Amino acid sequence: MQKVLTCAQMRAADEYTIRTLGVASQELMERAGAAIAEEAEILLSSCGGKKVLAVCGGGNNGGDGWCAARLLLEKGYDVSVFSLSKEFSPDCAAQREKFTGEQVQTFLPDADVIIDAIFGTGFHGEPQGEFAEAIRKINQSGAKVVSADVPSGLNGDSGMCSLCVRADVTVAVGELKAGLLLANGADVCGKIVRKDIGIRTGEEAMWRTQAQDFAPLFPPRRKNSNKGNFGKAVILAGSLRYSGAPLLSAAAALRTGCGYTCLALPEELFSACIGKFPEAILTRAPSEKGSLRCDEPFLRSLMAGADCIAVGMGCGVSDGVYDILCFLLREYRGVLLIDADGINSLAAYGVQVLENAACKVILTPHPKEFSRLSDCDFSEVLENGVSLAQAFAKEYGCTVLLKGNTSVITDGKEILLNTEGTPALAKGGSGDVLSGIIAAIAARGVSPLQAAACGAFLLGRAGEYAAREKGEYSVIGTDVTEKLPQAILSLQV
Repeated sequence: MQKVLTCAQMRAADEYTIRTLGVASQELMERAGAAIAEEAEILLSSCGGKKVLAVCGGGNNGGDGWCAARLLLEKGYDVSVFSLSKEFSPDCAAQREKFTGEQVQTFLPDADVIIDAIFGTGFHGEPQGEFAEAIRKINQSGAKVVSADVPSGLNGDSGMCSLCVRADVTVAVGELKAGLLLANGADVCGKIVRKDIGIRTGEEAMWRTQAQDFAPLFPPRRKNSNKGNFGKAVILAGSLRYSGAPLLSAAAALRTGCGYTCLALPEELFSACIGKFPEAILTRAPSEKGSLRCDEPFLRSLMAGADCIAVGMGCGVSDGVYDILCFLLREYRGVLLIDADGINSLAAYGVQVLENAACKVILTPHPKEFSRLSDCDFSEVLENGVSLAQAFAKEYGCTVLLKGNTSVITDGKEILLNTEGTPALAKGGSGDVLSGIIAAIAARGVSPLQAAACGAFLLGRAGEYAAREKGEYSVIGTDVTEKLPQAILSLQV
């Protein structure tokens, strides 16, 4: 896993390194400048260029830019600096004094590489005036762009921006910042290169998951195994309006390795689904007018031997679905995954039922569903999704997987970020596939946090494989399911 910090955590790490460990701030700036200059030089080599323009603000981010400019000048490149500030932090002023090259008064559009060092991690809001104009000119220049720490205009915590530098390379000094991975960060940062310059951080952090983190969840199977060793996942889903959702979830569960997959769907769908997946146990669920209804004897039989129950996919919002959730939350002792209309039913009829649940709960909302569930504005979820998801998980003692281009997975203590994936997954059915994947992993006894994080990773990787073959616009849920074996095998390399 890779450590990911908020901007405040990064600033605290800077202070600790300087004040407690005794590393001079100017020494850290020299290291940061060298890291930025190194990436600029790689871009210059790739395009055969020699001309560099550093666009610098007046803070320490600007100081990093001045330093990088000086180091490139010393190597013989044609370097100039365009400064946007008349006031400078002490460290920035010291670096400015060391620069002996040309300081230009206007933006020069003919650079081969531009170093973006206008705003750092402290930036919030929207660029104004000459700062906004400089960002626009950088984006219109046609030059390769290296951003120092954070592309200027990007919120380093949330990844939100209105006007922002679009970088080819972003040099993350010290540790990755959350905003590089969240929301718009994925589109504006280009290649993210993390550079260790000796800043030491505390243990409190988010973590970006990687393939090697999940390899232990798929070890070679012992020869002396049977289906009972790999858990039983139950998919309780579907309605006449959304008849495909349960099939997508069941197919994904089957491909992800649980020993038994039981598919329980409304009676009205039963005949149409016979034979769709011969490997699944197909069960009629009590229903009314094509929607699930709560029948306690049936639910007790469904719970028997079930290691994980996934409910809500394609069910529709109803008091019947809510009653099912209330019963399972009260009586079930395994892992209960609640997705889609299960989440929407909780939001409509009362989220407080999650309190004191007898089972372990995983919730898998997208931002709009989470805004309903948490009673927060949608814009607030986009801006502060990480902290809101963590607070909700802590309050209700559950695991939350807040879906997005970077998904947030938290149990209220740990925060994991999944960046594996593709825009090809921005299509109906992807969430149903995800639920099936997580259910199968959780059914094998994997913790809810790890099951949710691994499920998000496998969905993303399978989606990437499918997109390479089908293209981002043409991938559908069944394409993703077909690539799950390849995604799982990739963990075992």
